Amino acid sequence: MMVNHRNQRILITALLTVLGGLSTAAHAQDERAPDSSGAAAAPQTSEKPKLAIKVGKVLTCVGKPIVNGIILVSEGKIEAVGTQKDVAVPEGYTIVDHSDSFAMPGLIEAHSHVGGSGDLNEMVYQTNPELRTWDQIIPHNDQLKVAIAGGVTTVCFIPGSGTNMGGWGALLKTGPGKPEDVIIRAPGVLKIAQSGNPERRGGEVGSGRMGMNHVIRQQLELGMLYVREWDRFESGQTDVKPDVNLRLEYFKPLFRREIPVVVHTQAYQVVQSTLRILHDEMNLRVVIDHGTFDSYKISEEIIKRDIPVMAGPRGFRYEPEDGQIKGIVAEYAKRGVVALGVNTDAPVIPQEELFFQASMAVRYGWEEEKALRGLTIEPAKALMIADRVGSLEAGKDADIVISTGSIIDPRNYVKQVFIDGKSVYDIKKDRRRF
Repeated sequence: MMVNHRNQRILITALLTVLGGLSTAAHAQDERAPDSSGAAAAPQTSEKPKLAIKVGKVLTCVGKPIVNGIILVSEGKIEAVGTQKDVAVPEGYTIVDHSDSFAMPGLIEAHSHVGGSGDLNEMVYQTNPELRTWDQIIPHNDQLKVAIAGGVTTVCFIPGSGTNMGGWGALLKTGPGKPEDVIIRAPGVLKIAQSGNPERRGGEVGSGRMGMNHVIRQQLELGMLYVREWDRFESGQTDVKPDVNLRLEYFKPLFRREIPVVVHTQAYQVVQSTLRILHDEMNLRVVIDHGTFDSYKISEEIIKRDIPVMAGPRGFRYEPEDGQIKGIVAEYAKRGVVALGVNTDAPVIPQEELFFQASMAVRYGWEEEKALRGLTIEPAKALMIADRVGSLEAGKDADIVISTGSIIDPRNYVKQVFIDGKSVYDIKKDRRRF
């Protein structure tokens, strides 16, 4: 793709202002204090209070449930998780009593378009590696506020699927704050779409699947060669310093396997192209971010490559071979895919209904314990942020959802949500949003 000189100057100026400045982010902020009903100690005034959250059951999503559990929170992190018998409450901690409720990690959405202004596609070119979503993030916008009421605390905010390479997405928390407060990582992922939405009828290269595979390969090869030149220079293999090309800069973390590519890929043949091109040829860390229709039939090849599947939003299909309605996630699970989760493609399905995607998968045969992991730790691992989120473990971000029971059961609902140890939703103080 050619960019005229004027547009290139504009692009360079914009990128230089923030390049490299948003690769890490602080924690979300909230002015409200946590619920202190039943508190044994004085309420905290710190922006990151010390809390002792007592619950009837803790679902850590990495181990067995803990009955009569307690979670200690300090400086926005989980300090300890265990039974109330085994974990003592230190002096100065505010007790938050949810003894009649469940606690679990915040839900993680691997495929969302509701993190910002809704400007999702630039449709002139089929590959757009100079585009990114974090310039248009609107933290805690109306859709994210309701998402929190559904237990969603982290989203992968990505470009749309109107082109083969829509650009770069950001991983962010759903709570309040400035963009630099809520962003976990930017660039967080590269978004690629194969088949379906990006298909065109104008006759230009990329209008059909052969052309799309060609332009995807071509752009990735340019990025790969650019990164190789810089790797050779930075490792001392050559003294020739490459020219900086801001259009290709974000390919560095991609080809160094520091971030994944999330792929709008569906149906058996299209997923097969994803495996061959993006994993086998380009050696990228791949997340299958739709995996619908009959794509579960290629599970054996997916397992060989250890590729995670975040299936959705279409959760079931009619199988002509036996005349049955099949649950897509359950069919992956039956074939042995473990790195498995769900997505809403919000706003295709409202972001707050992420849990219900898992509920429907359980309806068709997915085990409930695995479904809870598919809402939390599995997408965290797929997006390469499991060191911070996805489970209730000491040292991780205190993103905690309190609900009336297992969130897989749609009769239950979210009572309170903490992000980075701060209460961002509490039905005792806020209007119940969902």
